Amino acid sequence: MLRIVIIKSLFVIFIVLSANARKVSTSGTQDQTTTRPNTLNDDADDIQRQLDNEARDKMVYGKPKTVWIFRLPTQFPLGTTKSLFRNSRKLKIFQNRAKPKTNLPDSSTLIPNDWCYKNQNEWYKKYPHCGGHSQSPVDLPAVRVLKVKGSRNLCFINYDVIPRHLTLNKSGQRVILYGEWEQERQPLVYGGAAHSRRYVFHSMILHWPSEHRIGGFQYPMESQVIHISAEFKSLDEALAASLRDPQAVLGIANLYKYKNYTQQGLAKLLNVAYKSRGINASVTPLYLSYFNPPLKQYACYQGSLTAPPCTESVLWMVRGTALSVTREDVEIANSLLDDDGARGSLVRQPQPLNDRKVFYFK
Repeated sequence: MLRIVIIKSLFVIFIVLSANARKVSTSGTQDQTTTRPNTLNDDADDIQRQLDNEARDKMVYGKPKTVWIFRLPTQFPLGTTKSLFRNSRKLKIFQNRAKPKTNLPDSSTLIPNDWCYKNQNEWYKKYPHCGGHSQSPVDLPAVRVLKVKGSRNLCFINYDVIPRHLTLNKSGQRVILYGEWEQERQPLVYGGAAHSRRYVFHSMILHWPSEHRIGGFQYPMESQVIHISAEFKSLDEALAASLRDPQAVLGIANLYKYKNYTQQGLAKLLNVAYKSRGINASVTPLYLSYFNPPLKQYACYQGSLTAPPCTESVLWMVRGTALSVTREDVEIANSLLDDDGARGSLVRQPQPLNDRKVFYFK
């Protein structure tokens, strides 16, 4: 009897050990995510799935149409300034800036002295930058621009502050608006394509017809609002730093199209320019947004000044929606310039875009 019990026990142990051995032998061929064994079909499916993912990635990322902007820290901190639509603030970044001594800052840089638009094809002989690779203005493409998402809004600070005085200069080739504000309440722009860098208002230049074009179309008028980086005391100093700072200057280009009314700021400037007889005329002090309304949508590219010395250190923002001007006001503007009857000759022709990218902020 004892012998039979021992034999049965050994038989049970043998069955258990055999079952464990079968589990161990098959565990190496089983998939880690399933209880069934792997097959060659599974391997083929995995390879095909990987190829599909790679093909999908190429389709999505191969030719990007949208650019995401990551807010990395730049030279200037965010500070505590508030936007135009809030109360104005005195800005500490102006404490180390020299106080302006004249109503026409850096006038020698913007007012023509030894050049004219008629010989613009020869500017490069005296001003080498005018033959550079990243010149302005340009003919912006109407399609195939890189749309930007994820950027902060463009902020206009102290654009609602009344200046001490405004001065309009007529040089015979251009009309330029200058202004003087309290030292700590100067208008500035930051955010958007400019990131956290502060750009202080310098001047506003009128051109007719427009220098910038869109899809080959030339607008009847354009105003170029020039700002310089807050770390520089003058436009000349900012341009002198172009080799180490390709974005020392910010330019906002406003294009104007024909309508039955004229944008209020432009109408004011044309009226003063038409009635004044001298080179310089005083303009009733008005906040800067009256002449350059804040914008949200704009095309952006890296370029230069549109006149000598043509320094290639300008970050251009071209307003996405054109402002308005009447045909009558354009005729008034044409009477202000010494173009010998050749209308449209006092602007620089579009320059090659070359390999520069145009970004659209919306």
